[in-house]
Amino acid sequence: MTLARSPRRPRSRAVVLTVALVAVMGVLAACDGIPTAGPVGTGDGAVSEPGPVVLLAYGPPADANPQEIVRGFLQAGAAGNTDNFAVAREYLTGSAQSTWDPQQQVVVYSAKGTPQVTSPTESEVSLTYPWEATVDANGQYTEAAPGAKWEGTFDLQKDPNGQWRISALPDGVLVSDPNFVSVYRSTPIYFLSKDHTFLVPEIRWFPVRNAVTGAVNALLAGPSQFLRDAVDTAFPDGVTQTVNGVTVDNNGTALVDVSGPVLSADADQRRLMRTQLDVTLMRLPGVRSIQLSVAGVPMQSVTEANLAVDPAPGVLPVAVQGDQLVTLNGTQAAPVPGAGSLAGLGARSPAQSDDGKLVVLLAGPNRLVLAPTAEKAAVTLLTGIHLLAPSVDRFGWIWTGSSTVGSPVQAVEADGTPATISADWLASRTVESIRVSHDGARIAVVSDGQDGVAVDLAAVVRDGSGRPVRLDAPLRVGASLTDASAVVWVDEQTLAVLGRVTGSTSSTAAIVPIGDRTRMLPVLDGVLALGAGKGERSIYAGTSDGSVYSLQGLSWRKVVDGISTPAYPG
Repeated sequence: MTLARSPRRPRSRAVVLTVALVAVMGVLAACDGIPTAGPVGTGDGAVSEPGPVVLLAYGPPADANPQEIVRGFLQAGAAGNTDNFAVAREYLTGSAQSTWDPQQQVVVYSAKGTPQVTSPTESEVSLTYPWEATVDANGQYTEAAPGAKWEGTFDLQKDPNGQWRISALPDGVLVSDPNFVSVYRSTPIYFLSKDHTFLVPEIRWFPVRNAVTGAVNALLAGPSQFLRDAVDTAFPDGVTQTVNGVTVDNNGTALVDVSGPVLSADADQRRLMRTQLDVTLMRLPGVRSIQLSVAGVPMQSVTEANLAVDPAPGVLPVAVQGDQLVTLNGTQAAPVPGAGSLAGLGARSPAQSDDGKLVVLLAGPNRLVLAPTAEKAAVTLLTGIHLLAPSVDRFGWIWTGSSTVGSPVQAVEADGTPATISADWLASRTVESIRVSHDGARIAVVSDGQDGVAVDLAAVVRDGSGRPVRLDAPLRVGASLTDASAVVWVDEQTLAVLGRVTGSTSSTAAIVPIGDRTRMLPVLDGVLALGAGKGERSIYAGTSDGSVYSLQGLSWRKVVDGISTPAYPG
């Protein structure tokens, strides 16, 4: 995977601040070792959760050399959310102070490993350091690929007092991975499905000390480009906060004051706005209630709209056992009432709708069929080469595709009506696995191409009837995986992926949060497929010997033999 680097400014061999913070810290502290965390204190807790960790910053010491100046700057930048980056700017020349934008990105570097720091000239400090992730100006998290590194060079010059100061540098700040998880927090920002029946999350990261303000600003700004065409928001264009930040009082009430365009909204729109705001903020620690006002005038109380948020499956998972379609309840498999015999079909990879009334499966490698009933034989819906395991969305569309290069993702209704779905970004890739989210606005895709295997999340754009028409440019997740073959949803924010990381010799399940770091689950020999309902305890793994295991804490427990991997709705 090729890593894009920050564009260089004139005369500034810009550094990508990741490499910076620790990299510099390593060599710069020739006698002291690598100060990977910096001084830490405890801040005041405004609400009923423990106070946030506060990184302390110190101004530039007198007569410091260029490496010491860069080291101090990186530490001050990492702590900059506590002082609006005032101390960090003391390390910069006047012109650099006015042009540096610390809010542009947060680069998260690994506190492990050995940094590389050199000085090509007396006025330059070049850095290279392992890269873990980047959080952009909108708070969106992107995991780095295995072995990725950020590198670059800080330019320095002496000020009129003969003190070295940084004259050219990249925008953003650099934070070590331990400090990042202490001083930043992720939270879902909720938007509306196009039919206004579901809340759809976008995961963003904000500094802990102003996470509530950051979440409100993100909500008012609307969905990112990634999700924009697949969701709605009830907040009118141009609505902003009218004060500098949200206040959370001692009772846990978040006081949110917004600008006037809200007053033009009708009653239904206000209910939807209130629901988006409440569900978004109530996910944050310390917030117990929300008081919304418009230009200082409290908004008339409105009830929340009845929208679905990450619902749990309402039916048992289904599986294939011999010539039968069965449900799995605990360790017991039972025939699906009214289901017909699967004899002669070569049945595999069942999928079902949210209510369990629509069940489809693959018949051999090349046919997608409606599962037979006691009264009716299996009905062929699609044929293709090496069809993908199907996924049924909440609109009744059944998704599959051919696992061949350039084959489009396909969808069909239960009556055989097809949908033509454009996905330009998949044109030169081979799709291995797909799964539509329960809200119907997103799809997880595992594919293979010239840059290797990728796990992507794409927005599902639909017409007014709910027919899928396009998969927009994706958001890459699970970048630390070096191989992947199957994907399922664990909850609205999390995927389970069958794959491998560098150094592993066999595939196992990985937890891939949308907007966080991938985490490998315990190894299970011979695992071939995954299923999941809601939560990690709902994950099933099917193995090559026909056994099904469920995840129990830090280990896998065999549930049953002789059935296919159980499939929940979706």
